Formats: sequence, structure tokens, C-alpha cells
Amino acid sequence: MFDASLVKDLAEMMGKSLTFKDIEAVGGYLFKDHGFSAHDLAGVDHKVSISPLNAARHLVEECERKGRLEDLFAFVFELDGVPLNGRSVRLEGIEHVLYALSRSGTYYDFGKRQFVEYGAGKKSLAGWGTLRNGKEYPIAVASVDICQNSELVKKYKPAVMEKVYYRLWDFLKHRLDIHDGRMWSWAGDGGLFAFRGDRREVAAVSCCLEILYGLPVFNLQPYKPIRDDICLRIGMDSGPVKFLEDTGRIVSEVINYAAHLEKKGTSPGALSVSDEVFERLPETLQSVFTAKLEFEGRTAHSSA
Repeated sequence: MFDASLVKDLAEMMGKSLTFKDIEAVGGYLFKDHGFSAHDLAGVDHKVSISPLNAARHLVEECERKGRLEDLFAFVFELDGVPLNGRSVRLEGIEHVLYALSRSGTYYDFGKRQFVEYGAGKKSLAGWGTLRNGKEYPIAVASVDICQNSELVKKYKPAVMEKVYYRLWDFLKHRLDIHDGRMWSWAGDGGLFAFRGDRREVAAVSCCLEILYGLPVFNLQPYKPIRDDICLRIGMDSGPVKFLEDTGRIVSEVINYAAHLEKKGTSPGALSVSDEVFERLPETLQSVFTAKLEFEGRTAHSSA
């Protein structure tokens, strides 16, 4: 579960975020030893100064030797945002450590306070096994809508359109998985996609363009139970979003702008993005957006 790189990241996070006194307090708690001493672990005189980073490394090594590494990880994760020795702990780089852990096939469930192995179910985690409830993160959001859906429902009846939605959902989910995106909501005729990470805008735009360019092939499939083509329009923005495990309850200006841009500023079959998204794209992807517009006081760019 914890490879050498992850263990090293934990020690460095502790060294940057905790004081020497904090680290000794963590060791005392884990080993039920009020006299726990980093100096004793290091084998040096108590008069010798030990940096928080070295104290953290010694504690990690001791936990490895005594089979308490999982307990250490869990205890340190739970320290973020809680008081310790008269101050509120802020773990620098905790998202990086949680994400590295998630890539190993395990995530830490803060609600249950335990590690969970998810294997093939990784892509179903709305927060990638990394985002914490109530915390704010930079997210690229895409609002997706089926054009003229009301007319299609009237023409083919809801029961038939439900089959279309199911097939479309499967088509969209496959593209999302490729780009490590998440479907935060889907209500049949549209939904919300989310992307995280340093290249979130590139991943989001690439994914959505693949969806739009792949729709003609989807429309040719014999399993699609209607003759009319499905057409989508997509609006996108990027910025800080407060994550909630119940993603349907997330309220954000980023989500609002993406939804408004999709509904009022995007043509059928097109992708529109805010200037914040556009500026973080390479020139090759920027070239797709041939139209520039002012929308709700901000600059946006559209593929049509």
C-alpha cells in the first residue's frame, strides 16, 4: 500500500508542516508513550538539535519497523485543520500525498477514518479519492447539454429516450475515464463534468472535443434507438470549487458560468470556454476556438 516514494512524501510533509514538539506528540500518541523521544530514536544526546524533517524521518522509520505505518498515515491525515500544541495544523502538500496514495489503488475515507481499496472502482470516486469534503480546489468544469432534448422526448416518448440517455452516458463515461474526468451530475438531458490536476484545462478540452468529434460515430450505431442525431453543446470554466461528496449539492460561480455559457453562449455542436481555460491551453488547442465573445462581463472563446 505504501511504497518508498509515498513514505518519503509523508515524512517531508510532516517535516514542513509540524514542529519538532508536534512530531514527538504524534509519536507519543501512536506508541502510548508520554516520554517518547526523537532523540532516543536518533541515538543522540538530548542537547543536540534535531530538525522537524529529521524527527519525522526517524518516526516514520520506527513506525515501519513496528508495523505502525498505516496508523501513522491515518493519524497525520486526520491532523489537517485540527489544533495541536496550541495551533491549527495545516498540512502542506496533503493533496499530493492523497493523490499519490490513490494511484496505488487505495484511498483514505475521512468519513469512516479508514483506508479503502477500490481497484477497478477508482474511476467512480467523485473526488478521485483525494478531494476532501468542504475544501476548495482548482477544478475545470464542463456543463453538457443535449440540444433540442424536449422535442426529442415529445417525438419518441420518455421510455425510448431513456435508452438513448443510457447509451450516451456509456459513450461519455468512456471518454471521461481516458482523461481522468468525473461525471459530477447527469440528469438524462445533460450534466456536469469535472477535471483536476495541473493540466486540468487541457484534459477537459481534449475530452470534450473528443466527445463532440466522436458523436457522428455514436449516431451511426445500431444500438441507438432513434433515427435523429444526438447533438451536444458544452460550456466550460475553471477556478476554485468547494468540493462536497454529494456533488449534486456543489454551488460555485465556476459551475454557474459554465452552465450559463453552455445555455446562452454556445451553438449546437460547439464547445465554448472561458478566457481562464483558453489561456491555459497550448496553441494547438487554442486554434480550435475561432470565435471570441463577451459573455456576462468576461471574455469567452467558442469552437463555432
